[in-house]
Amino acid sequence: MSRTLRRGLAALSILTLVASACGNSKGESSPTTTPGSGGTATTGGGEDDRDTFVAISGVPGVTDDEIAFAAIGTRTNNPLGNCVLDCYLDGIKAYFAFRNSEGGIYGRDLVIGQELDDALAQNQAKSLEVSSGDDAFGAFQATLLASGWGDLDAAGVPTYTWGIHSTEAANRSHIFPSFAIRCGDCTGRAVPYAVQQAGAKKVASLGYGISENSKVCTNSVADAIKLYTDDIGAEVAYVNDELAYGLGGGIGPQVSEMKNAGVDFIATCIDLNGMKTLAQELRRQGMDDVVLYHPNTYDQAFVTEAGDLFEGDFVTVQFLPFEADTSGTALEDFVTWMDAQGSQPTELAMVGWINATLAFDGLLAAGPDFDRDKVTAATNAMTAFDAGGLIEPLDWTTAHEPYTQATRDEGGDSRECTALVRVEDGVFVTVAPPETPWLCWPGDDLAWSEPEPTSFG
Repeated sequence: MSRTLRRGLAALSILTLVASACGNSKGESSPTTTPGSGGTATTGGGEDDRDTFVAISGVPGVTDDEIAFAAIGTRTNNPLGNCVLDCYLDGIKAYFAFRNSEGGIYGRDLVIGQELDDALAQNQAKSLEVSSGDDAFGAFQATLLASGWGDLDAAGVPTYTWGIHSTEAANRSHIFPSFAIRCGDCTGRAVPYAVQQAGAKKVASLGYGISENSKVCTNSVADAIKLYTDDIGAEVAYVNDELAYGLGGGIGPQVSEMKNAGVDFIATCIDLNGMKTLAQELRRQGMDDVVLYHPNTYDQAFVTEAGDLFEGDFVTVQFLPFEADTSGTALEDFVTWMDAQGSQPTELAMVGWINATLAFDGLLAAGPDFDRDKVTAATNAMTAFDAGGLIEPLDWTTAHEPYTQATRDEGGDSRECTALVRVEDGVFVTVAPPETPWLCWPGDDLAWSEPEPTSFG
């Protein structure tokens, strides 16, 4: 594997942990139009126009009967070994089936016309195939290396993506991630809160040396523990942001160092397979009572296969957990339509469903005489997209723009929210009550406080 490829894959290790460092909600927004089930906008479409048919010509992917999208993602040559493109497609197709059962939109069905496997290293080529052709109105992307997003954005193709590539999504108005990874250096309260809940006293923070994002994440976690050390009764005992990607050579010496330092809680910025290697080494050295904080292990099948290896660990989730109460949210629809097509609920399927929700809501907000530019503009006018209560509301008038701890301190966000689950008897349970599974703190005040259990439904 080339050095560039390894660096790109190592960046995946931060996935959700960085996203949970800062929220992106704007509690003060005043929506004026409700375009669909998932957001608010200030543009001209709406539910009343949904059945209105307008003849459209010259718009890629649009016929009198269908609005076709392309789905690009990693199926083969996936070094992480998890289900990406196919599970992602499960969620998109379930959402499209749901909407098509209601009559589609503007007299047309929503369809996936192209399924393109980028085979890990061909994302740009596959993206150019879509942007230069006339077969797709928009694109969905669940890829491990997002090399083609710039080409899709330059071509004005509305593109809905797995939100793990903050650099490739930033400042591109046609790229819409499933959640906004906004603040790599922000000191969040989610990890310190988990440390407090675990009753831990000595904390370690780990990351990969090949990825600058992973290194920033590792040190941001350590900074957060230091900031709140008096409040939570715990301190940083060990930091290592130079781990080998994938832990292919093992992690024995580092675990020995943590054992000597008395570490009883480890937060990481690494992938789920790395977490398994770490947990196995902890057990080998008699440290299996150490609690782990996982950024990327919300995978019930993976946890079940591991037996009791992750018992008692915390896992962060970037959408309404499957174990939460479905009342008032789209989670019930998700489960119903996944079951209808014989698919299992997975993290990537939920990402696909969230992306498809935004694509539908953008069309609805744009109105029946739509095109790519109108859909992009209408989507970027949404001030509180929450995919039917599945995610923390996104303000798309600002969500494309990255910010830092400094700009956050200037009042750039209203709160910090995360959804946490814990492994109990081999299954996930929500840390907060199932009916209010999000833990939220004020974003304009970094003082320690107890989180407010919250629901976005």
